[in-house]
Amino acid sequence: MRAMSLYNAVIAEPLGMARLQGLATRYNMSTVEKRPIEIRDSNNSGVAGTLNVTLFAPNDRTVRALKTLGLFWALAVGSIPIIIAHWVLVPGFLIAGPIMAVRRYRMTESVDGAEGTCPACKGAIKVSMETTDTLPKWTYCPACNAPIQLVPSEKPSS
Repeated sequence: MRAMSLYNAVIAEPLGMARLQGLATRYNMSTVEKRPIEIRDSNNSGVAGTLNVTLFAPNDRTVRALKTLGLFWALAVGSIPIIIAHWVLVPGFLIAGPIMAVRRYRMTESVDGAEGTCPACKGAIKVSMETTDTLPKWTYCPACNAPIQLVPSEKPSS
């Protein structure tokens, strides 16, 4: 009987988002956050949208930095047998490794993309973004190719 209640409590119970967020915080994992934004067209008419951002925990940032450092140093070791180019590649990868690892460690969040409705064609859109993109950002609607601007949502004054 005890095994069945353990099964129900651990395996059969569906995990809700609040519980997953708690587990992510407890085990220092990355979390995905949805931030409100406004999608505007060239006429300055706007609609609501969401910006998907991945927030990296300190432990995860350390692991990502060490993987980057290991990759660059492995490339340095792998480029040793290349006859003439190793005079440039090996020192280049050895110097670039710590620089890129520090840049990767300092990255606390990564932009995944934006979702919403195009103000021009009124169609649902999903805009891909680079991880280092910041708002405001001008881009084009993937459906109608109209210019759109992604801006942070203005919060009402209280």
